[in-house]
Amino acid sequence: MNHLRNKRTSLTASLVLTGLASTGTSVIWNGLPFIAKRDFGFSESENLSLYLLIGFVYVSGALSSGVCTRLLNPYISLRTIIAMLLITVAGVCSLPLFFASDFVMWVSGGVAGFCSAWLWPIVESYLVAGRHGKEMRRAIGWWNLVWMVAVAGVMLAMAPLMEKHASMVIVGLGVMNLIAIGVLPWYAKNPPVHEEAVSKKHVPDGYRELLKGARVLLPLSYVFNGLLAPLLPFIFASIAIDIFWQTPVASTWMVSRVLATALMWHFESWGQSPGDCPHENKPKVSNRHNSSLHLGGQSPGDCPHLSGWNGKWSILWGALFVMGMGFVCILSAVSLPILIFGLVAFGAGMGVTYYAALYYAMAVGNAKVDAGGKHEAFIGGGYMVGPILGLASLQFASTSFTPIIYVVLGLLTIAVLALSMFWRNAR
Repeated sequence: MNHLRNKRTSLTASLVLTGLASTGTSVIWNGLPFIAKRDFGFSESENLSLYLLIGFVYVSGALSSGVCTRLLNPYISLRTIIAMLLITVAGVCSLPLFFASDFVMWVSGGVAGFCSAWLWPIVESYLVAGRHGKEMRRAIGWWNLVWMVAVAGVMLAMAPLMEKHASMVIVGLGVMNLIAIGVLPWYAKNPPVHEEAVSKKHVPDGYRELLKGARVLLPLSYVFNGLLAPLLPFIFASIAIDIFWQTPVASTWMVSRVLATALMWHFESWGQSPGDCPHENKPKVSNRHNSSLHLGGQSPGDCPHLSGWNGKWSILWGALFVMGMGFVCILSAVSLPILIFGLVAFGAGMGVTYYAALYYAMAVGNAKVDAGGKHEAFIGGGYMVGPILGLASLQFASTSFTPIIYVVLGLLTIAVLALSMFWRNAR
């Protein structure tokens, strides 16, 4: 046990690399539409098409990451694969220095999207391998806070460049990826073995149903994001927000996501994991009438004396409601206060959804690259479906977001039905 603990990658090293590499995540998923509109005159349809491409390559990369890394691992370490991915992203991000064509948007977005889909499942495996229960949740909490702060920070930092040098933001993220390579000497060649026997003590049976519920919300949240990010520049223009303030205002939902994640991390720091429960050796009685997996309760295997958010269905229900309400407010906003309210609510729901989904995925999936790959594939699927729905909706009303609002309400209805089914199965 101590030997495996000593082989774990330092949490500090994981957080530093994540913070640096997440600058690319911010630009690709949130900043690119503003750059494409400002420097290359992209329309709503072109921005949505760009995101459709990125979503497609992201899903492809995420689903292939586990298989491909297993095939490559006998020859090169996962640490080397991380270095290769970071170098590749840095290379395509240098394109604005040599070309002024809009193909820079398509190539940099596509290549960086694919590389990110490989990169994050590997980084997530390094992060949680050898950590269990409360320790895993706290590590994921720190990791979420770092990448979310980095994403929000980049959107704020972009503002001075947006007027005359928007494309240079892409070059900057390439530089940050090169700097991130300097952290890799503190990484082991491969993540340590994640002891399944220890893991089972911290993973109650109820987590599997919670994972299913979280995987209803996760792709839905990124369908919303895949719809929202390409359209935000045009939403801002419709209520006359100056170009200098557009990316800072956009960062509002990202800051809200950070605060929601920090709140979850705070409650987790006071809670305990099922494996820490001093009562867990006592006999447990479980049936349909006294099950603890009710709305707002703990999952089977959790001690009733435990606090924290894990194992609670109310967290998923709350995230769904707040996220959906925020998204509708954003699309229907006619003034800045309504827009800000929507962005704050949307970001809070996104933060809760991501934190819960990643924890349940890695806990149930034993911290494997495949588990992270599936998690990222759900994200990529959302990013791909969102632009498809947006493009289809714009065919009905090219000057109004009303059709998109109706589509969103339909998706929320489907999500409520699906989440209800998994919740009832868990009772």
